[in-house]
Amino acid sequence: MIRIVTAARLDGLHADLNAADERNQRLLETLGGNWVRYLRSVLELNEERVGAERVARAATEEAEGLRRAFTAAVLVMAQQQRHIGELEQQLAEARTAPSWLYLLRSYGEPHSLHPSQEAAKEHAVTCGARRTGWGPSNLPPAETAWRVEAVAVVSEQERATRSDAA
Repeated sequence: MIRIVTAARLDGLHADLNAADERNQRLLETLGGNWVRYLRSVLELNEERVGAERVARAATEEAEGLRRAFTAAVLVMAQQQRHIGELEQQLAEARTAPSWLYLLRSYGEPHSLHPSQEAAKEHAVTCGARRTGWGPSNLPPAETAWRVEAVAVVSEQERATRSDAA
């Protein structure tokens, strides 16, 4: 079958083709605009992601710094608590009266009281006594240059108890 195409028909096909081309052109322009907006959105999201990662890194570094500072503070507090405990123990020991004091005598006369025999001897050395030669002596106290005697300490409560019993 042979079909005869008329000029009017050919002009109609050209018009349809031109309309389709124009429609395609508008669609391509719309697609191009949409593509540009999509790319801008992707770039903006990427910038936001990079910014968020930067903020997260800074927050992580700050948290690590705070963790180190907290650890250091806890260590200082532990040391301070230990030191306070030692001071409290020393204070408690200082408040409890010793059961013995050591009387340092010079030629039989009382010279000074000391918390330990070693402390009394050290004091005697600073007053001119020899470091060695401390020991029992058969000489009377008045003839001995330096002598240390242990003296029992009786608390006020014990003294009151003893006087009540007598």
